[in-house]
Amino acid sequence: MLEKIRQAIAFEVYAASVTQAGDVTYFLARHGDDKLVGCVGAGEIAGEPAGQIGGVEVLLGPTDHDNARALRQAVPWTAPRLVGLATSAGLGDRLGLATPGHVRAVRGTGVAPVFAQQSIREMTRTQRTADEVLDCATWGVFQEGYRDGFGSDADHLQQLGDVSVTAAAGFTQFTIDPGQFVEDQADEFHVDLLADYFEKLDFAALQTTAADLTRAY
Repeated sequence: MLEKIRQAIAFEVYAASVTQAGDVTYFLARHGDDKLVGCVGAGEIAGEPAGQIGGVEVLLGPTDHDNARALRQAVPWTAPRLVGLATSAGLGDRLGLATPGHVRAVRGTGVAPVFAQQSIREMTRTQRTADEVLDCATWGVFQEGYRDGFGSDADHLQQLGDVSVTAAAGFTQFTIDPGQFVEDQADEFHVDLLADYFEKLDFAALQTTAADLTRAY
């Protein structure tokens, strides 16, 4: 099928991406500096006719958000999943270009990769959205044909709105950053002052008691 696709569209095709999903074959192609997602048959992606294989139409479309979502539905291994308690490594791709290299670094190691890992602060500074971060991971995983599963971590979340945004994007892990509630000078406090701070904690909000927290500790 790989050679047939290459002949039909006359573009470079990433061999590892060629994937059968039901009656449809999906693949990732490259034309100059542009990457395009394609399918042979009536697939889920939006695109334009680019050729035929045995009378079946080949479509090529942009690697945009809508097609990333469609691909995650059609090819489930391109979507993040829960990593759980597996040995894992966060490999946040800050620029949206590094996931293929990250895939090659972890393949065969037994380590569960977290390819889409980025904080709201980092997204703000790099002017990226949660959707863009997750989509870039999807395209990188698809390009390399990585089917072993990967996680996605919305890191250093401090606002409820940020949790909602990243959850809507499809992130599967959420790291809460309580930094604004941390007393930075606690290491230097006398034990009596520490005890005073402890007693003034809002245990009702924490849904526990001082005794239960002490016992758990």
